[in-house]
Amino acid sequence: MILMFRTFIIAFKLKHFRNSKFLGRSVRRALGDFGVPISIIVMVLLDFLIHDTYTDKLVMPEGIRPSDPSVHGWFINPLGVTKPLPIWCIFMAAPASLLLFFLVFLEENICHLILSKPERNMTKSSGFHFDIVLSCFINFVCGVFGALFMGPACVRTVSHTSALTIMSSTHAPGESPKIEGVKEQRLSAIVVSILIGLSVLLGSVLNLVPKAVLYGIFLYMGVSSTAGIQFQERFILVLMPVKHHPNVPYVKKVRTWKMHSFTGIQLTMLIILWVVKQSPAALCFPFVLMLLIPIRLYLLPYGFKNQELSALDGKEASAPTSDTSDEPDFYEETHGLPTHVDHHHQS
Repeated sequence: MILMFRTFIIAFKLKHFRNSKFLGRSVRRALGDFGVPISIIVMVLLDFLIHDTYTDKLVMPEGIRPSDPSVHGWFINPLGVTKPLPIWCIFMAAPASLLLFFLVFLEENICHLILSKPERNMTKSSGFHFDIVLSCFINFVCGVFGALFMGPACVRTVSHTSALTIMSSTHAPGESPKIEGVKEQRLSAIVVSILIGLSVLLGSVLNLVPKAVLYGIFLYMGVSSTAGIQFQERFILVLMPVKHHPNVPYVKKVRTWKMHSFTGIQLTMLIILWVVKQSPAALCFPFVLMLLIPIRLYLLPYGFKNQELSALDGKEASAPTSDTSDEPDFYEETHGLPTHVDHHHQS
């Protein structure tokens, strides 16, 4: 518990130090950007120096090998490993594999939408289409090897883009810097991928990391990623008198009872998604997730006007509702989608 909460507190405090008044902006931003690895190193060092307390560690296999060499080698025989697999089983598994493909496809598209926001002034956004084709091919190869499918790694991808973002240096004192553009290239991504691959050779070092430290990082990611979610802000307004509601579009342009009704609908959909995910029918989760799109596009307009939906779940909903003078960190930036897709993704 000490390792978990101290990891969380160090990373959380360094994130807020990013927008403090101490030291220079470059130093503050560096400490904020590297708050997570700093907290990991400090807590792993603390655990390493204390020898009379047992902590559960990561277990990394040595070298590069299949997940279970005693069962199978590098290639997985599609017709069965230990006994013959009937041909009809392959066709019966096709619908389930399509659902999994839809889930990966949706997640990757959502990640691309976050990256290609208009305010980033990106010029090579068409390259995303090639990335989708490439990821589909890589996942096909992963299936041949029996390996895990490749996801978009949204948080890491957004943090990479943020690191390549060029901010204005000519803004007036007191104004927030604006985005001038992004250094769009593939070299840094290749270097990152190579370093991740080389981490396989660092099994002895990774085995020193307590699982409690990772739980602290997961807690930090969860808490930080809730910042700026309009659903959460509207849920809090249910318990708040109307006179204390903020001056934002979804409060000004939508009647209070309709705003709460929309929040209730979202909460119901969230509960349904959670129940499906925890049930034996979890394989249908991508299909249920996609059903949210026609519900939003075709059913909700019967109860809400277009201007109300725009304020609740459209372009106006992406307007910042908090102090914009604070520069968000990578986990907060993952909520920058300008459409209702973001709320479905958060669910």
